[in-house]
Parts: sequence; C-alpha cells; structure tokens
Amino acid sequence: MSSNIERCYQCGQCTSVCPMGEQEQTYRIRRFLQMEKLGLETEESMMVPFIFYCTTCYKCQDNCPQGVNLVDAVLAIREKAVHKGKMLEAHKKVGQMLINYGHAVPTNTDAMEKRALLGLEERPPTVQASIEGLSEIKTLLRLTGFDKLVADSEVEQLPESAAMMHQTCFTQQQAVEEKA
Repeated sequence: MSSNIERCYQCGQCTSVCPMGEQEQTYRIRRFLQMEKLGLETEESMMVPFIFYCTTCYKCQDNCPQGVNLVDAVLAIREKAVHKGKMLEAHKKVGQMLINYGHAVPTNTDAMEKRALLGLEERPPTVQASIEGLSEIKTLLRLTGFDKLVADSEVEQLPESAAMMHQTCFTQQQAVEEKA
C-alpha cells in the first residue's frame, strides 16, 4: 500500500488532532488503520460508516511523527470497501442519481423555471441536456460495474450505534493480537 501505514506505531497523534474525533468520541483513525495494517478484511474492518467520516483535512497526516500518508490509507480503505459494496446509503443514492440522470444533482422543475426566467435554456449544458451524453455515461458506468455497486438491493445497513462498531473492531484486534 502506498500509504506507508507499516510505519505507524500507534502513538495516537492522528486521533488527537482529528476534527471528526472531536465530534464522535468512538472515531479512532488509528484503530482502522491498524486493522488495515494487519490485513484484516472482515466486514467490521471496513468500519462503515467510520471510514466515510474522514473529511480529508490532512490534520492527521500533517501531525504524524512518522510521516504516514494517513489520508491515502483512508481513501484506499474506502475504495476497497466500495468495491465490496460497503458504503453509506446516501452515497449509493448519489450514485443512482448519476446513473439515472447523468448528474449527482439533477435539475429539478424549480431550477428549470428559474433558468427560463433568466433567459437560459431549461437544462444546463451538461449530460442532462444530451440524450446521447446520458447514454454514454450509462454505458461507461455499466462497463465499470458502478451500476452494480450502487444497486438498491445491496444497501448497507448501518450499525445501531457507532459504539457497537468500535467495540466489534476492538474485539477483533484483541483476537488478532492474542494469536500473534
């Protein structure tokens, strides 16, 4: 992994400066980076929704005494999770909008009316205004498998609470450490 997470020695500096950690006390970036470092690819190690809490502000990375590319690691973990169909329902809905309309935020009736009042075409000059363009987007998303990743039938059920997910991760890490 290009994030060099093997250099992490669990000092906690990343967690101490993380703005998301201030908001969600059970959010510990070092915990799921450790799971990744150990090569654990279980459902819990993907840490949905935790892996999507990161705002990519780079505070963790800027303050890491070992120079670990933490944001790259988080993005890599997210990518693996998404490829396994693990993502927030809201993210899947945005993907479905992209497939259906060629745009994450399709133009609604209100916006079209306002555009007309301004003397603009009802639809902006994006894929939304082009049947051919929309067809090309749909083909591309189908060929890459994106349509299957965001399909309704596999919407991730989020855990009852963030604390439950944290405890599950902690328990798995303990088990791995005991085996070692």
